[in-house]
Amino acid sequence: MTHAELASTWPNLGALVSELRRLERAELADRLVNSVQYASTSGEIYSDVGNALTEHRAVRRSLSRAAGAAWEDVMGDIERAYGMPRFFRWLFRMWRRL
Repeated sequence: MTHAELASTWPNLGALVSELRRLERAELADRLVNSVQYASTSGEIYSDVGNALTEHRAVRRSLSRAAGAAWEDVMGDIERAYGMPRFFRWLFRMWRRL
């Protein structure tokens, strides 16, 4: 999957992958791209991307403001896809900032 294809299908994830590559975090960027490219269902995509971002949440602090916002938007997309109530989405956002 090319960067252009990723950016056209999930713009926030595309922006995040670009920033990760710029920061020389290619292993995480590749994991995110592979999660989208090789998963067979949307549930697998959301689960794999969410797990990768949660496992590497410390990286978020090194991102630019725009990439940090893209990270939050991607996580928001995942939380909405799983039907998480608004209060729990807010609580998880607070927890991710730690």
